Amino acid sequence: MNFLRSIAMISCLLGASGLDAASVDDGPLYNDRSSYPLAGDSFLTAGLAVGDLDGDGDLDLVENNGRHWTQPSFVYLNSGRRLSSRTQLGNTQTTNYSIALVDMDGDGDLDVVAAADLLANQVFFNDGKGGFSPGQSFGSEESNTRGLHVFDIDYDGDTDVLEVCRGSANHIFLNDGNGKLGAPATFGALDDSTLAVAVADMNDDGQVDLVLANRDGQQNVILLGDGLRFEKSVPYGSAGGDTRGVAVADMNDDGRPDIIVADIGSKNSVFLNKGKGKFETVASFGGESSRTYAVIARDLDGDGDIDIIAANAPGSNEVHLNDGKGRLTLNSTFGAVDARTYAIAAGDMNGDGKIDIITGNSEAKNIIYFQR
Repeated sequence: MNFLRSIAMISCLLGASGLDAASVDDGPLYNDRSSYPLAGDSFLTAGLAVGDLDGDGDLDLVENNGRHWTQPSFVYLNSGRRLSSRTQLGNTQTTNYSIALVDMDGDGDLDVVAAADLLANQVFFNDGKGGFSPGQSFGSEESNTRGLHVFDIDYDGDTDVLEVCRGSANHIFLNDGNGKLGAPATFGALDDSTLAVAVADMNDDGQVDLVLANRDGQQNVILLGDGLRFEKSVPYGSAGGDTRGVAVADMNDDGRPDIIVADIGSKNSVFLNKGKGKFETVASFGGESSRTYAVIARDLDGDGDIDIIAANAPGSNEVHLNDGKGRLTLNSTFGAVDARTYAIAAGDMNGDGKIDIITGNSEAKNIIYFQR
């Protein structure tokens, strides 16, 4: 009886203090034991995206493979608890990089937009059941395309495509509403070595801006939007870096979008947006010699703030939890040190209400890590 009274008293105290089970630290959210491989083979995976491709209410996955070498890419359909079937995306093996899922033609299902290196990019249209047929090719076969971002950049109700390239011009392709992309317009310098781009209104003027992650010693910049023009450049972070990934999220709940960058050879950083083009480094995560290729910003532990997933190559991948003010604490490490994770995705893959993590690895099996 005394034991039961003690338990009741503890529960009362937790309730009075505003704590609940989700807010009590009970160890890592992710580990290698709670995982399984997508398939038995290994590719050079450079892009992952999750979404409901067949309209059955669960999350499916598309995997883009190859990087500089020709390899097949695949669509995985979810049976509700596992990715239980796989078909090749398209009939051609290509030099695939990043990938995005979005309704390009306004028919209510998710289509695929796939980037390729030194090859035209490709739109694949969904038949509503997770089957895909090739649509328009777009972009130059001479571009070193590294990333794609999809966003309604001209506010006309359909989704446009931003293409970023290493050492050649970045482009915006406007959608006509039926999935046909028009002639490209450039953004940034013609010789930018851009690896990723994020889109948000960074200066609260009602216009979206472009946040560029540049490598090869180039300065990272924000291109301020003025309609479809992005001519004014605001630097952020230190010059001479080697940034591979960028995400934008409100890390300290002040209503402004902040910047999270993934770097090679130096610590990754969170830059808090102080308004009027000013940014303050509030947190670093990863080691001085980390090689982080991608970041995702999501509320992983359900406490209402945004946490960070970091994909490393080489090195174990990491989950860093936010204290609500943008400061991060390492919670989980997962994945083989030599797996070389170049791509990462996140979503509830088994329907338990918790966010799982999928890693896209180079010459190692791709893995789903279920949140404990």
